Amino acid sequence: MGLAAPWVGPYRILEKLGAGAMGEVYLAEDPRLHRRVALKTLADPVNTAPEARRRLLHEARAAARLNHPNVAAIYDVVESPDSVHLVMEYVPGETLAARLRGGRLDSAAVVAIGVQLADALAEAHAMGVIHRDLKPGNVIVTPGERVKVLDFGVARTHGVRLVDPDSGYSSSSRDKSSDVRTMVGTPPYVPPECFLGQPADARGDIYSLGVTLFEMLTGRRPFAGKDVQAVGVAALTEATPRARGANDGVSFGLDAIVARAMAREPRDRYGSAAELAAALRDEQEALRDASTLSGPGWRLPDLRRWTRPRSAWALITVLLAVYSYSILLKARRPPSSAGPPGSAVVAVLPLANATGDPGNDHLGAGIADVLIATLARVPGVTMISRSATLPYRERRKDVASIARELGADLVVDGAVQASGKAVRVTLSLLRPQSNLVAWSGAYDGAFSDLFTLQNEAATALSQALQVTLSPEQRRRIGRPPTANVEALADYVQARSFLQRPDVKGDNLEHSIGLFQSALARDPRFAGAHAGLGQAYWLRFEEMREAQWSEKAFVAITESLRLDPEDAAAHQALAIVYQGKGRTDQAEEEFRRAISLLPTSDEAHSLLGRMLCEQGRREEGIAELKKAIALRPNYWGHHYELAIAYFDSGRYPEAAATCRRVIELQPDSSRGLLLLGTVYYASGDNRRAIATLRQANALSPDAATYTNLGAALLADRRYAEAAQAFEEAARRAPKAPSKQRNLGEVYERLGRGEAARQAYRRAVELSQEQLRTNPRDARTLSMLAVDEAKLGQWPEARRHADEATALSPHMADVIYRKAVVLALASRPDDSLAALEQAIAEGFGRARAAGDEDLKTLRGLREFQRLIGDAPVPAKGGSK
Repeated sequence: MGLAAPWVGPYRILEKLGAGAMGEVYLAEDPRLHRRVALKTLADPVNTAPEARRRLLHEARAAARLNHPNVAAIYDVVESPDSVHLVMEYVPGETLAARLRGGRLDSAAVVAIGVQLADALAEAHAMGVIHRDLKPGNVIVTPGERVKVLDFGVARTHGVRLVDPDSGYSSSSRDKSSDVRTMVGTPPYVPPECFLGQPADARGDIYSLGVTLFEMLTGRRPFAGKDVQAVGVAALTEATPRARGANDGVSFGLDAIVARAMAREPRDRYGSAAELAAALRDEQEALRDASTLSGPGWRLPDLRRWTRPRSAWALITVLLAVYSYSILLKARRPPSSAGPPGSAVVAVLPLANATGDPGNDHLGAGIADVLIATLARVPGVTMISRSATLPYRERRKDVASIARELGADLVVDGAVQASGKAVRVTLSLLRPQSNLVAWSGAYDGAFSDLFTLQNEAATALSQALQVTLSPEQRRRIGRPPTANVEALADYVQARSFLQRPDVKGDNLEHSIGLFQSALARDPRFAGAHAGLGQAYWLRFEEMREAQWSEKAFVAITESLRLDPEDAAAHQALAIVYQGKGRTDQAEEEFRRAISLLPTSDEAHSLLGRMLCEQGRREEGIAELKKAIALRPNYWGHHYELAIAYFDSGRYPEAAATCRRVIELQPDSSRGLLLLGTVYYASGDNRRAIATLRQANALSPDAATYTNLGAALLADRRYAEAAQAFEEAARRAPKAPSKQRNLGEVYERLGRGEAARQAYRRAVELSQEQLRTNPRDARTLSMLAVDEAKLGQWPEARRHADEATALSPHMADVIYRKAVVLALASRPDDSLAALEQAIAEGFGRARAAGDEDLKTLRGLREFQRLIGDAPVPAKGGSK
């Protein structure tokens, strides 16, 4: 209700300005100072409670300390029996909410407002004042475009806005008590954690500002719902929308800033409002530069009228080769801010297709491939492989989340538009940890031979990264992969199809055809030979026909004949050699790739994995640690190291490394799966089962069901184990280990014929795998166990001997030989093999309870080897 008296304390009421959920606002005059003020009457009965009034006065006093050009000052508090009146600075103008009723704002205006809002929050937070209800309705924009934030110090004491003219949302009740835990804020702007009852803090204000930025850019709020509860559910469960999804005029840099500010988890937002303000200022500068670049001169015509002839491909490729350096050179902060020389880990995301034609979706992946290949030649930069970045082409996650999953320090993102002899490539260089846009720009050009610009780009990059390039390095970086632009066009398209997750079938066939077309145009195009070899190898892995592996070998070796210094081709050849069981040659090629490209974390990781599989665990672990040193925040390298520790029987180190994986990837099941397996191997079955069930809840798959079944089997819960193993076999019907596990659990359940059938199927599947790689020691050793289960003793002993000869230091391979010998009633030989397996790191607890070794349990030597390990009935895949 309105004020009956024309005076409140010393202030004379002039007119009513408005009303909201918190009370009424009047224009008043302070005759003592001849100053107009805004008088807000908080007439809610809750404020008459002594404790509520005390809190309100405390908050108002704190807010009154603020003195900032973007904060509406609080001058006074006047109390009356039935209300409290806040006397505030009168700010002429319109609310931001009123302005938004006319539609969304352009990016430049949004950033200008955002900088002022972030500055206001930074000042308040530094003084210990949290707003808790930042929204367009609490922001005044003056006629001179100055922004003023209202209501600091009011929201906390007033509680949640249940009916709010700015939000349109309502709830059924309000907490009228003096409980300070009442949720604070207007629902669409309330940070997700507050819907869970957590208190608001400075990061909550950052979220509210992010929502406000999103609304200014798109004209709508990020989460919709008919009431408070519906909005809360949406904010807590739905993917955070991207501003570019509703307004493709938003730059990639600004889109990333808004997404980070609105991150669901407070830890993923900006660390402070000052940091957000700095990011917005960087974007403001980038927008000014982009406006300058796109102002005078050539502009793109309406893209909907464009067609895409082949010549555009080559121009895009050349432009990207050049600008992959210039984006780093023109970073708006000193190069050292990305880390010391040699420390930068860079991810290039597939560029977005801005043509509007779904037929051009593959453009972005192909262009990103060119960027990666070009930047990989720069010493001191670790490039994340194309296969790792391609799954993010749909942008289902924000850049900060993608960078965290990939372990990247810098992210290159952008879009491409192309038609005829015209092309525009838009690029942004992002620092995801701070969400700063280091640089962004749009490049327009016409079809021409721009290869010579690459030499200038090499010099630019060396300055940006503080790397000194030798004349030979400069020559290699500046050298075009082919002089035939049509061949280059085919190559880029082929690469884009090759790296698709759905690469099998038509995409793979199309990739092979395009590589062949590129080679028909330029038979000396080394990169096309290498790409064709990789495509052939993928076809071999799909079809398991020897002709494809031979074709892969021929194509890649031809590539290296033409360009013996191509590290990627040496790595590709190493993979082929390893797949064919020629591990000596594979190691040689991996090491050659590393010598040519020392910053390749992928090459170190692949070599480390292969060495561990050969039983050369210390060497393998050393290589895996080198991969981690190059890319320390990538979960995958830590995961491989945890496996290496696990295979070595170093369970405490394996568990610690698994926890690092979980820390880096809290939403993934991989770390939990491996940690549960470590618990199982160390004999802690109950803990293993609980952890593996957690993993299954996140992402059920064959591996998790397999290990869960093994832990249940070890805990003598045979029926549950059978269910888990059956589900694993259903999900991976061609995996011999899944059939082997079924055989084992069926034995425990007394289903003899079903067990024998499962073992026979396991033998068949193992033999199929060995036809591809007859030197696979693990598969040979598992085949030996299956044959022993079927009473095929000569074959079982022969295959067990072959496996240990191939991998004389691999603990699980040696252990399976012990199992075969125990099943063959050769206890002395079995104990000798068991002792060797334990010496190589095989877990005593697993051996202690293995039913296949039950004939050894009464022997003193077995008890000596097992020591104090518990003796439950163990099981699972050996």
